[in-house]
Formats: sequence, structure tokens, C-alpha cells
Amino acid sequence: MKQLCAFTISFLFLKFSLILCCLTEASCFWRIKNSEDNDGDLQRECHFYLGAVDKPIEDNFYNSLLKFRIAASEYEFLLVMFFATDEINKNPYLLPNITLMFSIIGGNCHDLLRGLDQAYTQINGHMNFVNYFCYLDDSCAIGLTGPSWKTSLKLAMHSSMPLVFFGSFNPNLHDHDRLHHVHQVATKDTHLSHGIVSLMFHFRWTWIGLVISDDDKGIQFLSDLREESQRHGICLAFVNMIPENMQIYMTRATIYDKQIMTSLAKVVIIYGEMNSTLEVSFRRWENLGARRIWITTSQWDVITNKKEFTLNLFHGTITFAHRRFEIPKFKKFMQTMNTAKYPVDISHTILEWNYFNCSISKNSSKMDHITFNNTLEWTALHNYDMVMSDEGYNLYNAVYAVAHTYHEHIFQQVESQKKAKPKRFFTVCQQVSSLMKTRVFTNPVGELVNMKHRENQCTEYDIFLIWNFPQGLGLKVKIGSYLPCFPQRQELHISDDLEWAMGGTSIWNSV
Repeated sequence: MKQLCAFTISFLFLKFSLILCCLTEASCFWRIKNSEDNDGDLQRECHFYLGAVDKPIEDNFYNSLLKFRIAASEYEFLLVMFFATDEINKNPYLLPNITLMFSIIGGNCHDLLRGLDQAYTQINGHMNFVNYFCYLDDSCAIGLTGPSWKTSLKLAMHSSMPLVFFGSFNPNLHDHDRLHHVHQVATKDTHLSHGIVSLMFHFRWTWIGLVISDDDKGIQFLSDLREESQRHGICLAFVNMIPENMQIYMTRATIYDKQIMTSLAKVVIIYGEMNSTLEVSFRRWENLGARRIWITTSQWDVITNKKEFTLNLFHGTITFAHRRFEIPKFKKFMQTMNTAKYPVDISHTILEWNYFNCSISKNSSKMDHITFNNTLEWTALHNYDMVMSDEGYNLYNAVYAVAHTYHEHIFQQVESQKKAKPKRFFTVCQQVSSLMKTRVFTNPVGELVNMKHRENQCTEYDIFLIWNFPQGLGLKVKIGSYLPCFPQRQELHISDDLEWAMGGTSIWNSV
């Protein structure tokens, strides 16, 4: 049995080495997850206050901030906050002589929602939202909230403080009348449905399953996808609209399971939020052994606890991720981080979530000795790349949006010589929120960020193929891109070497 396992693993690595050598794109990673959480990623939720002070903060300031256990899945957000504020505080041209600092809303990454629920009072079956502050200070803190839009909405209804949401763009937070103080840093997926249909048309997949959340965002996606699909002769075999309420979902779960398991559609699109009944469905189907090509967005880039695998390489998850710039200084910051100043044990992050550049795997002469039980020993011998998630990159941009807003606010105060005249908190925050809406800046890695038109931008996508294997081992390969602003029929690019690199493995039909 051990010999069979060793042969199987060696065969897989040989097949994968063909992919690594042949695919023209450089974005390719082995990834290893070692966690007691057998069901994959836990909910990642953290919300921050950002403020500017005209004095340096003490080196041990953040030691008192982080006196609670941090889930490994939340380390990324804290690392991004430490990195971005440190980078800004060292920049002599952005907020000079000002220190940007942060704290965690609610004091703990997990306590915010509980605190908000306690703050609401229920009168005659309706929620009564408290929505006022009475500060006399002439400063205004800005909140960074995400990636859950539901928690962020409750916080927005509870407070008039300017908020920047760093989760994926959500129309529920895009209400200029009620939520004029809420800003979104992610771009809207205006062209996502067209990109997915272009991919299906490329591979001649014409019989498709669709699973969405039963909410406004899911229904809008269904409408957009159906229109694009009909234009290209692609049919929907079924549409499962998963209710958000867990009790309602559980009464229908077996119906959804049967629909997936018995349908002839080999390709299934999933669209909706993680940490939801939709995610529960996805994990159920994986455990039931549903072998499908899942097409979805980057937030569904998770490692599942597979116990079995197959040598048919073209199944797994295809994700559309917003194209973003790499931040090379992030890796250096983690390697040289002053842990006395920033109390985060980076080793926890390395053990929880590792990405290894494929060139390391490709050039290693010892790859055939790897087993699923000694991956930690192998990883200790190699350098690692900590790759930001979309939410992490959005958070990075959100911190810079706040910094540029504060910079402009202080500049206007100096120009008008009104700094000495205190104003009420609400008035100051109105001014700060108005400035936030109009911020246009270039971040340190060269991306132009326009806070005014995040919903109308021509978002470009990278397309990744993800395989998950037993014991938390996975492979993520960039297989193409979708550029919606290119001329018609030139928007989609799929690597020409993809099928050949798979050693002749045929791509599944779904017709």
C-alpha cells in the first residue's frame, strides 16, 4: 500500500512538473495548509479603527492591543495593518510629522458582532439602531471593516463614523442616501458574468449548473449570466438558489444535494459569500464526492479536507481573481519584522498557510521524497511566499485611502487656518467622509486607486486552476486572464500549453 501511495504521489508530481514547465504564466504556487480545522478556513473577520496623531507612538503600543488569541486565519489582516501603517509612517511625503495608528473595533476580532447585537434594542419586533455620537473632539477616526458585509452593515447603521469596507464589492453597502459614510475599496464585478461565459464558450461547455445565494447580489448575477449565456448558446441545467437562513436551508439540503449529484452538468458556477449556507452546501458536495469543475471567485480559494483524489487532473476549482499588483516589500517586512514592536508570531502564519513558488518545486531534486506526512520537514528547507488574498490587498489599499484622506484634511485645515477652532465629531467626520469619496491616488506598487468610481471600473481578472489533495496539499496555477476592455474576442486569454501540459488528459465535456 505504501509503495502504491509513493508511486501515485511520484506520478502526480511528474504530471505537475509538466504543467510547471509548460505554462507560460509565472503565477503558480504549491500551497500547504496545516491546521486542526479539518473543514478548511475558519471565518476571517476583523475590524479596525484608524487614527492620526501628531506624535510618535510607543514601541510597545500594540502589545497592549493584542491581548487575545488571534486565529491563524486572521493573521493576514494584522500583518497587512502593521505593514501598511509602518510603510506610511516612514514616508516623509505622506502625513509628515503625523503617526498613523490603529486599534481593533470591539477590542477583539470576534466580539464586534456580539456587541452590536447587544447594543440594538428590539421594539415591537423591529430593530432600533442607535446612530449618534456626542464627541467634542476635532478629530475623526475612520473604520476599516470586512470582509463580511452583514457585520459591516450593522456597524454602519450603528455609527456615523466613516467606514471603508475591504470585502468584495457589495450593492447592499452602496446606498448613498442611508450609507453615505460607507466607502468600498474593491471594484465591482461588472464584467464577471461575461468573463465566465467567455471561459465556458472557449472550452465548449454548454450544459452548466448554477448555485447562488438567494439575495439581491445573487439574483443580479443570475440575470447577467442568463443574458450572456443565451447570447452564446449556453444552457443552464439547473439553478439552485440557496436561502441565507440555516433552518430553511437544512429543510431543503437533500434536494440541493440530489440536484448536484444526479445532474449531467460537469461544470457548476458558484456565486455568493463565504461563511454562509452556500459554503455549507459546497463543503457537503465535496464530502459527498461530487467531482465537478467549480467556477467561482477568488474568495472561494480554500483548501478542503479531501480524503481521496483522482489522477484526472482537469477537475477542481477555477477562480476569477481581480488582477492586482505584487507587493515585494511585504515579504521583506515579515522577514525583518520587529516582534517586540509588532507582537505577531510569524511562524504561526507560516505553519497555517504556505505558498511556495513553483520554480522551487520545479528545480528541487528531492520532490519525489515528499510524502503528505513530512511536508513540514520539507517546507522548513525552502523559502516561502506569503501571498495576499484579495481582501488583504483591499485592506492595504484601504489604509492608504485613509492616509490620503487625512493628509488632505490636515492640508485644508492649515490652508484655511481653522485648526484651532474645534468642531463637533459629527461635523468633522462629515468633512472627512466627503474627502474620502473623492480620493484618487497611486499606491506604492503603481496601481491607480479611484475611490469615486469603484463600481464603474474596467476590472481585469486573472484565472486560476486549483487542485486540492489529501492532508491540506494543493496546487494553484494561473491558466489565463480576462481583460474586458480589450477588443471583442480578444478579452479572454487561456494558456496555449494548458492541455498539452496535462499529458494528454482530456478536458471534461459538459454538453
